[in-house]
Amino acid sequence: MITERHSVCPLDCPDTCSLTVSVENDRILAIKGSHANPYTAGVLCAKVPASYPGFVHGERRIRTPLRRHGARGAARFERISWDEALDAIHERFTAIIAAHGPQAILPLNYAGPHGFLAGGSMDLRFFHRLGASLLDRRPLCGGIRTEAWVGTFGTVPGMRPEQAEHSRLIVAWGNNVTWSNLHLMPVINRAKKQGAKLVV
Repeated sequence: MITERHSVCPLDCPDTCSLTVSVENDRILAIKGSHANPYTAGVLCAKVPASYPGFVHGERRIRTPLRRHGARGAARFERISWDEALDAIHERFTAIIAAHGPQAILPLNYAGPHGFLAGGSMDLRFFHRLGASLLDRRPLCGGIRTEAWVGTFGTVPGMRPEQAEHSRLIVAWGNNVTWSNLHLMPVINRAKKQGAKLVV
């Protein structure tokens, strides 16, 4: 029996597209955009419906913990149980903390879309309680870019993309909105119908 499940796009993109996923026997049959997010309005890029089912059910997807077997770089691994993996991590963390303190552990955990969906996740609480060093959970590319911008120009208040609909002039600088910002294009089209000029 085919059922539809609600989900969110896992890719590293700020749009956080809502998904409707058709599933049968725990396998993805199809993915389409959902209207649960008014900004994305059921529109998806081509990447998710075309490639994500194959990624989720792919033969090379890692589904169990693996331990390196042999020399580093030899690409030889053995499957281990979750209990074995957690015990190994516990043993290693305990040794590191005893030798260097909890700040010597630096977790790098990040999830698309731009980490928005992982903002208050359990791992953050875990590593905080452990006393580990914590990184800003923004994307490595975007976080650095934002800090450079603020350091150079100061803070800049943002606005919701939908506000562009009320503009008289829209400048698309450095991107092809029809390809890499597809959810802004309907907003721009509505603005153009009201007389706005678009400069690219």
